[in-house]
Amino acid sequence: MTRSYYDARPSKFEAVGNGSYIYRWDIQEEAAPQQIMAEGEDQPAAESSRTQYSCYEVIVWASVSINKITEAVIRSMWDANYEQKLINEYNAANLGVYGGSKSSDEAKAKIASYKDFLAARAALKAQIDADCAELNIE
Repeated sequence: MTRSYYDARPSKFEAVGNGSYIYRWDIQEEAAPQQIMAEGEDQPAAESSRTQYSCYEVIVWASVSINKITEAVIRSMWDANYEQKLINEYNAANLGVYGGSKSSDEAKAKIASYKDFLAARAALKAQIDADCAELNIE
């Protein structure tokens, strides 16, 4: 998923006006280099920095709920096939399919990949829960 960029700090939640809403998370302030070009020149005449904001965002359609937001965010980050692949590899590793045992390096890597995915998803869910509590979205 790619980040969206704004010149002003975007809100976490915004009504679009057509029955949809934008939910934004991981909003970060960044310094963006800016080159000032003189007319007819190939090289920049000066460089400066400006503040910009970046974030991830998804569109959620009414009626908005914490479950709809969570589903939209998780599916925008990881599709169901990727999640299913990790689950299958995790199960196969636990059954000793990779490297002949659960303790092989290949099996440990598959198990670690799924655990990393679960940790990332849990952190994202915690952020969504906190934002929804702040926004009074149930």
